[in-house]
Amino acid sequence: MAYCPKCGVEVEDDMKSCPLCDFPIPDVNAGKYPQDPKYPQAINTYDEDHLGKKNKAFFSISIIAASIMLIIGVIYLVYPWNHVLLKYIALADLSIFAMVFFAMGYLKPNYNFLGAYITVVVTCLSVFLILGSQTNWFLSYAFPIATLVYLDVSLFRFVLKHTRHKSQFIFIPTNLILFVIVLAIGIDGIISLNVLGSIVLSWSLIVAVSGFCIIVLLQTIYHRIPEKTRRMLKNKMHV
Repeated sequence: MAYCPKCGVEVEDDMKSCPLCDFPIPDVNAGKYPQDPKYPQAINTYDEDHLGKKNKAFFSISIIAASIMLIIGVIYLVYPWNHVLLKYIALADLSIFAMVFFAMGYLKPNYNFLGAYITVVVTCLSVFLILGSQTNWFLSYAFPIATLVYLDVSLFRFVLKHTRHKSQFIFIPTNLILFVIVLAIGIDGIISLNVLGSIVLSWSLIVAVSGFCIIVLLQTIYHRIPEKTRRMLKNKMHV
C-alpha cells in the first residue's frame, strides 16, 4: 500500500491522487525496471548448442551408415561375392547405428536402455538365423544372458536412483558389488542349466562370498571412522 506524502492517508497502489486532499501520488514503481538495462540478460544456451552439435554428429553418422548399406546392397546384387559376409556387415552396420542412436539420448533414459537391449537381442537372433546353427544357442545362452544383464542394470539404476542422496563414497561401490554378484550368479545358473540340466552354482558362490565380505568391510570401515575423517574423505573425493 502507498501513502499520501501530504496528509499521510493510506491509498491504493494504482491511485493517481489522494482521495482526501487531492494531492498527486507519485508512481513509486516507475523506473524500477528500466526499458534499456545497462547489462543484457544472461541466457543459458548450453542445451541448444549441445543439441545442435549432437544433431550434426548424428546426421554425419546416418550418412555414413546409409552409404555403407548402399554399397553393400550394390555389391550383393551385382558382384558375386560372399553373401553371408555381406549380411554380417549389414547387420553390424544397422546394430551400431541403432546403439549410437540410443547412446546419444534422444529418448528418455529408460526407453534408450530398453532400445539398446532390444537391439542386442535382435542382433543375436539375426546372427543365429544367418548361421543356421543346429544348436539353439540363442534361446539357451544369448537371450537369457542379455535379459539378465538388462534386468540387473535396471535394478542397479533403480537402487542408485533412490540412494544417490546418500554417501556415494560407500553406496556406489556397494551397489556395484551387488550388481556383479547378481550377474555372476545368473550367468553361472544359465550355464549350468544348459550343460548339466539343472542349476548348480559353483564359481559364482566364490564371487558372492567375496563380494559380501567386501561390502561388510566397507560398511564397517565407513561407519567406524570418525565423523571428521568421514567429512574429509567426502571433501577430498567430491562425493
